[in-house]
Amino acid sequence: MTDQSVCSMVNFLGYVMRNLFSLLLMTPVIISLLSSCSIWEQLGQTPSGEMLSNYGKSPHFNQETQVFENRIPDILEKMNERINWRLTLEYFSSNSSRRVPDKPLPEVNPPSLKAFLRPTDSTRFIWLGHSTLLMNIQNKLVLLDPVFSNSAAPVNFLVQRFQPAVLSLEELPPIDYVVISHDHYDHLDMRSIQFFQEKRTKFLVPLGIKSHLTYWGIPAERIIDLDWWSEHKFEGIRFICTPAQHFSGRTGTSQKTLWASWVVDSPNTKIYFSGDSGYDEHYQKIGDQLGPFDVAFIDSGQYDERWREVHNMPEEAVQAAIDLKAKKMIPIHCAMFELSLHDWDEPIKRSQQAAKELGMELLTPKLGQVVDLALKNQFSPWWEQVQ
Repeated sequence: MTDQSVCSMVNFLGYVMRNLFSLLLMTPVIISLLSSCSIWEQLGQTPSGEMLSNYGKSPHFNQETQVFENRIPDILEKMNERINWRLTLEYFSSNSSRRVPDKPLPEVNPPSLKAFLRPTDSTRFIWLGHSTLLMNIQNKLVLLDPVFSNSAAPVNFLVQRFQPAVLSLEELPPIDYVVISHDHYDHLDMRSIQFFQEKRTKFLVPLGIKSHLTYWGIPAERIIDLDWWSEHKFEGIRFICTPAQHFSGRTGTSQKTLWASWVVDSPNTKIYFSGDSGYDEHYQKIGDQLGPFDVAFIDSGQYDERWREVHNMPEEAVQAAIDLKAKKMIPIHCAMFELSLHDWDEPIKRSQQAAKELGMELLTPKLGQVVDLALKNQFSPWWEQVQ
């Protein structure tokens, strides 16, 4: 089992133990839910046949095993050797009172869309929680890893949000491009994708994810699927698909779709978005080939020593920003879902300490705060207001 599947299992077992009587009463409803079409639809559709065979041209696809691989092909197998039943025991025996905040996180609600949409030669962004980001990049609107559902799981009573997003899908301004890093539920949300079925929005995805999107009703001609180090240019903005060290699958670890980080390069701003990744030499390579970056959004949460291969430790995330030659760093993949065993605010605290020690400028916006990279922004230690 991998970190994502183990954490989902642990969350589910914890839920069962805490709510056993209620679940017994709800058994008929649960059976109905599990047999409904929407549950199976959530699983998406992995590529097969001709689409899968076409990936043989990718140097990251193993023709023999028919799966995508990391730079170190057996890194997941080595990681899995450290993950066993003791993780479940730890989940039940450890103090879980601070994995979820005791009250809503401070936020700017509603965000100032008027300020966000004002014409700009630079880049503005709004962090919507976890890894979901809304960007205005020189007047083109880009949405990264949009997850607006109440749950980051195929059933909505698992992995629930700490609080609703400060913007609903219906409140979003017209989006030009959606960028997806990989197909895990906390990054690829069926309901959010289906919202764009009748829009003109274009999608940029790693190899294989196109299969999920077309299954959910997105026309194939609006989807650009890319391998690592390949790129596509729209209206002066380069979207470059870059490596990450992670895994994929919505029913375990199928590895039939690629995982990636992204570089978004416009005439006046260059941005790095890590998606999910453990620390490896790819950060240095990306920095050498495509850096420096004005800002790097780095996976800094839902980590554990036992699965550090697929999620940076906070100190590694700061080092990754340095490797990338980033001027500023924003920690992401935190403060919205309980997917690990650490306190909800530990990622930002450790990131802050590491950034201070290593000399990296750390930006810590509130949920919903409009940040303009061309201006001096004001940030506060908002996490200190919540226990």
